Amino acid sequence: MARGVARRLLAQNVRVLRLMRGWSQEVLAEAAELDRSYVGDIERARRNVSLDSLERLASAFGMVVPDLFREPDPAELGAQLLRTISSEIVREKD
Repeated sequence: MARGVARRLLAQNVRVLRLMRGWSQEVLAEAAELDRSYVGDIERARRNVSLDSLERLASAFGMVVPDLFREPDPAELGAQLLRTISSEIVREKD
């Protein structure tokens, strides 16, 4: 694996998971008991994240650490995005 690939994949996945839940970096940081600026650095692939922090992030998302490093399935990602957008539209109508 090329240097930095895992860090970039983690950065991408953390950002996507956070946005799919409609969370701000502050909300994720609170849920994971991490500093908001640290979460921002993770999302920009600027941090070499500790195992403890990975466990906190995974727990905040309700998953296990290896899930944070899985290549996203574009079809499932699109389906999740549509569900998120649809639910936001419904909430706005209420």
